Amino acid sequence: MKTKISLVLLALGLSSTSVYAGHAAESLPVSNDVNLTAPDQPGSWSFGAEAVLMQPTNKAFSYASRINAANKGAENVIEGSDNHYSVDEDYDWWFGADITYHFPGNGRDVTLAYEGLHGTDTESTAATPEFGGSNGNVAINVLFSSFTGLPYSEAEGKTKTAYDAGDLLFGQKIDVGHRVQLHPFVGIRYAHLDLTDTGEYFIPQSPLFDNTGAMTESAKLENKFDGVGPRLGSDAQINLGPGFTIRARLGLSALIGSQRVDNEASLLVQPGTEGGGSIHAENNSDSQTRVIPEIDGRLGLNYTAQLNPAAALGFELGWQATNYFNVVSDQYPVTLGPVSAEHYSNDSNFGLQGPYARVQLDIA
Repeated sequence: MKTKISLVLLALGLSSTSVYAGHAAESLPVSNDVNLTAPDQPGSWSFGAEAVLMQPTNKAFSYASRINAANKGAENVIEGSDNHYSVDEDYDWWFGADITYHFPGNGRDVTLAYEGLHGTDTESTAATPEFGGSNGNVAINVLFSSFTGLPYSEAEGKTKTAYDAGDLLFGQKIDVGHRVQLHPFVGIRYAHLDLTDTGEYFIPQSPLFDNTGAMTESAKLENKFDGVGPRLGSDAQINLGPGFTIRARLGLSALIGSQRVDNEASLLVQPGTEGGGSIHAENNSDSQTRVIPEIDGRLGLNYTAQLNPAAALGFELGWQATNYFNVVSDQYPVTLGPVSAEHYSNDSNFGLQGPYARVQLDIA
């Protein structure tokens, strides 16, 4: 019975008195509850700027293929292995910026922020065509355009990335004990995405046309998306010691907007002993209304120095990643006939990842 009473008293946080005479009463640490409080803050401003070194993580653009083949004589048949040539996207420098107003009182704030990436990557390759077959017009060891499937001796692929995003967020700081602070936020995000893959191709004498000159091809596949939608998430920080904190963020968005795919190619055959010519084909889809989910996160180490009672300067290094789901339509061959939007059905993700360096000035 005494054990049960003692447990009840401890659960209620009551103090017990020693059964020995002359001993003073002691308070027992019987509660492990963590207080959740909104910090009292003065009105102040925060100005942040970031340098980011980001790499797109969507799949590489395959601009050409090559068959390393052997010509089987007059049968006009070739056989061999198939190699693909892609544009590998590198890390590119860009920037981010934000401004926050902290309302006086219980930890509320509003933030206007921008992030993005603009970069271009190029790859090229060449081959030495061989001609054979009964008519001498079967080409082996050539590069085939990923757009039209025509044979060439030189090929160049280029990928251009243009990504911009802006946020308007309302947040609430919540202190969890003395070492942890949460900052849930809610607001809206606008995002613009323009991904352009282009190919340039050349062959001094095309096996497709007799007695003509060089053949060139210029082709393009462009994916565009503009959307706006709700955004929510939370920041978190853990205080390590004087000035040092670990900071993290997880954000989610659902963007409603228009997606458009433009696919085109131009072919030019120079005249030789006979006339040449040109042809242009386009397969452009109508704009579609899409809902694109987005997720992003970051993790960094921050040091903030108190310059004076009214100002502080912070420095942060970390890693971040962003992913937009099913926002990029895969390549579709250019033909002379019309192509509807349903042909662009193999959607893939667009993502970014890489390190960042941040500086922030807080002024009360």
